[in-house]
Amino acid sequence: MSQYQSQPLPTAAFGHYLLQRTAGEHLHPGEPMIGAWAMKLDRLAPLWWDRDTVRAAGHAPLARTYNFFAALWRGFWTYFLPRWFVVLFVPDLHLRRPYGLSLTRRAYRALRRPLHGGSLSGEKGSAAWGFWRAVRTTPGEKLTADHDLFTVLLTDRRLLVLSRWTAQQYHEHYRAVPLFELPVGSWWLRPDTPNDVWAARQDLLFADGSWIALDFQDPDEREAFRAAAAGR
Repeated sequence: MSQYQSQPLPTAAFGHYLLQRTAGEHLHPGEPMIGAWAMKLDRLAPLWWDRDTVRAAGHAPLARTYNFFAALWRGFWTYFLPRWFVVLFVPDLHLRRPYGLSLTRRAYRALRRPLHGGSLSGEKGSAAWGFWRAVRTTPGEKLTADHDLFTVLLTDRRLLVLSRWTAQQYHEHYRAVPLFELPVGSWWLRPDTPNDVWAARQDLLFADGSWIALDFQDPDEREAFRAAAAGR
């Protein structure tokens, strides 16, 4: 898997040297590095999962009976309550969990979302959904609300998403885990990225028509990524 020890790092690659070193361990033989960037998911990207994906289904007759009446009760209240009220105050009614997200932050996200231009577009199984899911479920931090950090390795052959668990893993060498990989020709820079004054944002557009918004920790790095990815 690692070829870093057997080949030197390129001197003209984008990104911090230690970040290049981390990403360089995942280069294939003879594969040149264009750059390595520390990124995060857009701050308004979805934060939770359907509970069915993280809990075991009950099979006992008593559990089935309880789940049946619980579903009727949830459906009754969900029908009469406005959706914004449910999302802010009782997300469990939709069988969803905010994983520790505070009421203040949920309110902020609810107010910002109509003016934001969207953070992700694509059905379940799309490339954007797979990208988002890979980052949210990085080994080491299972399904936490703010788990949105990652590193991108860009070469002339592929875009590789690597794990990054803490914000301190930016200017240091660390052991990264490959999360998601896209070959050249399956993704592009989205040309109509909304102008978001709150983030150094760049959207990726995938071959299946889905897209996802990414946030850079530095506007200069965003411009460097745009320059490196232009025309690919």
